[in-house]
Parts: sequence; structure tokens; C-alpha cells
Amino acid sequence: MDPRLQQAAESGSINELYALIDENPYILDHFDAVPFVNTPLHVAAAAGKKQFAIEMLNLKPSFARKLNTRGYSPLHVAVDNEQRGFVSRMLWLDHTLARVKGRNGITPFLSLVLRGNAGLVAECLLTSPECIEDVNVNGQNALHLAVINDRFEVLQVLTGWIQRMSQKNADSIEIHVLNKRDFGYNTALHLAAYKSDHQAVRLLLECRLVQRNKVNGDGLTFLDILRNQEQSCRGRGQGTVGVELDLEQVVLKTGCKEAASVRKSKARSEFLKSPITFVTYCSTSMRRLRSNTSDESRGVFLIVCALIITATYQTALQPPGGVHQSEDANAGSVVMKHSFFILLWVSNTVGFCCALFYTFCLIPLGSMFATWFFWTGTSLCISYALAMAVISPHPLVFLSATIAFFLLFALFLLLDVLVTRWRNHETVTPKPRLSWFWKV
Repeated sequence: MDPRLQQAAESGSINELYALIDENPYILDHFDAVPFVNTPLHVAAAAGKKQFAIEMLNLKPSFARKLNTRGYSPLHVAVDNEQRGFVSRMLWLDHTLARVKGRNGITPFLSLVLRGNAGLVAECLLTSPECIEDVNVNGQNALHLAVINDRFEVLQVLTGWIQRMSQKNADSIEIHVLNKRDFGYNTALHLAAYKSDHQAVRLLLECRLVQRNKVNGDGLTFLDILRNQEQSCRGRGQGTVGVELDLEQVVLKTGCKEAASVRKSKARSEFLKSPITFVTYCSTSMRRLRSNTSDESRGVFLIVCALIITATYQTALQPPGGVHQSEDANAGSVVMKHSFFILLWVSNTVGFCCALFYTFCLIPLGSMFATWFFWTGTSLCISYALAMAVISPHPLVFLSATIAFFLLFALFLLLDVLVTRWRNHETVTPKPRLSWFWKV
């Protein structure tokens, strides 16, 4: 780097910068040609010269993500030199700079966690919420690093942020971040137990989505590690017995178990070698149906199903021809003939069941919407059965018949799946009954 350019960056003199550009218009171009180089923006970041850095970003935006020969971006350098004002300004100018990976996969956000700067960590999360998912080359996220480096205040900020997230897929992100395993299969809770950090242990256990019984690479759960550490501390004459017993009681109340009592999950290879169960077959068929249907077709089909459900349910509430009035002996029952009502009941219930079934097949499986729809659909079926029973000539008979119809519909679907599966696995194709018709 030209010494005059370096001096201008250190002093933050924009006038000197443009004087050098006027002298040599290509003075900044050669930095782009070098993969790893110390740019004027690195120098300005180390000195905390915000105005000069903003001007440099206007001229050369690529400098913001350029790594120097030590593997650090300008924002890394600013964090290392405790230039808090510079870091804050850069984050608000371009929030993606917090996720630039440098040496050992450390981003500026993870570097802030390592240094224990809780204020800037919170600001970084506000400007770039996605950085909570960043990991280093060892697979460790911000929670791991906060526990390893005894940054309890930062850990409080991180857990508080994770439990307050409201962006898309916040639940899955919370589960993933809280229970992220490093390359040793240790979660942040495992590491807190290894360090006998009771503060961190209590804080992490307060998070409702922390999985307390995960087994690490040594085959130990969090409770096993905690007890082993307590025994080793007692052997060295360290620690307070009362505090340890109190913590263990709290841990046991939260449902923590030893590795010996945790049900071992099957390896992926064992799962794939296992025979296909009926539940697996049904879920796979639903996933295939959903994946083979385009988003536009699925949206149209769901609208049609919703209209069918509404129409059939409305028919149960307001049957054609109305109902007998209060002064009649059959008050509240349908006016139409019994034979017509039976046909209406059968066709309406078939349409209602089919619409509910296909709606369930097309919504995302495994999501909370599927669970909600299952219970909502069950409640809707019960209310439909009651509505049809009220307007029927014989309420108890038709209530029982409607419930039986729902069960028969489910059994029919089950039988249809089993028959289809059996036919698909037949080794010999059956001859058609009218085979003589096809003969020449």
C-alpha cells in the first residue's frame, strides 16, 4: 500500500484520499486484483475513522468483504481494536457485514461474542437476525462460544433473543440454535456442564425448547456430565455440596435423564433397512402427493376444498325445504321425505369427508398446521354429525350412522391403500376377465 494512502486512512483525511486519486486514478484498483490484502478500509477500521470508511465504501464497496493476509475483514479489525462506534455504524450501513466469515470461520458477530460485548451483540442481532445461526469451523455457534469463554452476560442476551424471535420459522430456528451440536456432538448445555458453570446451566435449562437428554460424542447426557464433574470436584475438595445437590434437584425436576435410561434412536442406515410400516407408507404417499403438485395447483385445489366443506356444512345447518316449525310434532326435523333425506345425507357426508381428507393431504406434513388442522377437522366432523342428527327424523339413529360413516370412510381409505400396495407388489400381472375380447 502507498504510505501516503495508509497515512490518509489512519488520519481519516478524505481530502488527502482524493488528492491521491487525482494524482493516480487507479490507486485503489490493484486491491481488487489481490485475493488477500490489507486495504485502506482495514486501516480506517483499526483507527475508527467512520467518515473515511463510509467514503471508502462509496468508492469501493468490495473492500468491506475483503480479507487481509491474517484472514480478517475490516469489521473484524474494528472489533479486535474495540472500535465500538465504528462497528455500530458499519452494522447499520450494511447488516450483512456481520456475517462475513474470516479466519477459523469466525464472523464479526461471533468475534463480538468472544469479546463479551453484550451491547454490540444485541445491536448485531437487531440489524442482522440471521447471524444467530452462524457457526465456526468447529461447528460451534454463539451459544457454544459464550459458554466456553465465560461470557454469561452475552449468553443472557443470546437466550433472551432466541426466545423472543418472531421472524419466519422462529420455532425451528430456536430449536436448531439451542440444541446445535459441535463436531464433538456437544451442545451448549453439555459444555456448561463440563465447565461446571452453574449459572449457564440454570439459564439454559430455563429455555423451554432445550433438549435436555441429547447424547454427546462420549455417549453422555448433560446429567451424566454434571454428576461426573461434581464427583471430580469433590475428589479435589472443591465445590459446595449444598449448591450441587440443589442444582441436581432442579435438573431432575426438568426431566433430565442419564444416558442409560434414554431411548437410543436408530441410526439412519438401520432406519432405511427397516421394513416399511403402514404409517411410513401413508406419510410418504402424502409427501409425494404434495411434492408432485405445483403451488398454483395446490392453492386452487385448497380453495375448492374449502368451498366444498363450507357448502356441505351449510347444507347440514340449512337443509333444502327447511325444517318443521315449533308447533309441529317433528319440530326441527327436515320437511323432505325420508328417502330423499337419506340420499342427501349420504352424498353430502361423502363430499364433506373427501374435502377434509384432500385438504389434510395437501397441507405441509410435519408442521404445526397439520396438527392444528387434525384437531380442527375432528371438531368439525363432530359438529357436522350433531347438526345432521338434529335435523334428521331420528336423531340418535343418524348420529350413530354419521359417526359410523366417518369410521367406515377411514377404513375404506385404509383398505384401498392396502389393496393398491398389494397389487403393486404382485410379481405376476393378473389377466383381465374379458381377455377374450382383446384377442384378434
